[in-house]
Amino acid sequence: MKVVPIQRPNSPTYKRLMSLTRSRGVKSHSLALVSGPRQTREIARDFPDQCEAVVFSEDHRPPFLGRQSPVRGYQLARELFRQIDLFDTGQPIVVVKVPRFPALKQRPWPPGCTLYIPFQDPVNVGSAIRAAAAFGVSRAVILNEAAHPFHPKAIRAAGANVFRVPIVQGPSIKELGSAPVPVITLSPGGKDVRTYRFPPRFCLVPGLEGPGIPAGTRGADALAIPMKNGVESLNAAMATGIVLYLWQANQGQGPKRLRKEKTEPRWEMIYHEKRKRDPCYRCGKG
Repeated sequence: MKVVPIQRPNSPTYKRLMSLTRSRGVKSHSLALVSGPRQTREIARDFPDQCEAVVFSEDHRPPFLGRQSPVRGYQLARELFRQIDLFDTGQPIVVVKVPRFPALKQRPWPPGCTLYIPFQDPVNVGSAIRAAAAFGVSRAVILNEAAHPFHPKAIRAAGANVFRVPIVQGPSIKELGSAPVPVITLSPGGKDVRTYRFPPRFCLVPGLEGPGIPAGTRGADALAIPMKNGVESLNAAMATGIVLYLWQANQGQGPKRLRKEKTEPRWEMIYHEKRKRDPCYRCGKG
């Protein structure tokens, strides 16, 4: 691995690396920063072809990737590294290549769940992608309102899963129009998700943080997650993960009826306890 030392903040390479801390820089250079020891190890192990460079401080030992590794190393001065280490991990940062997101195609529509992601908070975007990978979503559609899935906060939440889920670019949530498969939204006034029978192919459209689902999409099948009194709503990414889990758990099954726990009357329980203590009952003569 070839190591390039960088000591000055006016270095063009350092300026480019700093631009990757914002969505505009990620889009402009098609590169992103991955920080955190677990996330960086996982991506380097499972997706080595996506690794472009390793950034580390002069306090770090240069990571060994092999003499023939095409990955370049950038050794930054201590203060320069602190500025690029957004989450204060104190660990080397991996620069990854951002793939091009193809435009959403209506046909052929893949089986299973197509997840639409409109979230403006990059942490919610990354969390939704992680849930999509965990529960086997066919593809994730990034809507125009959404934060970039390779924003530093998003990729920190998603980890290597950002490369495991097929990601396509979709329209605005206000321009979804009609889909060739059932559209399912999340709404407090919707059907109980626990008893819902998911179709073989569908798209799941969670609402934006705050505004929720636009009026034009409200005609879709809406699902609700029952909650205890006093809790108005769940975090958008958390609610998405719950629905995806229930979808995966109920694949191939019909709608379930909620079972009520059977409880014996108290007097009957007392009677049985007394019978068990009776020696004639224990030996079968009672």
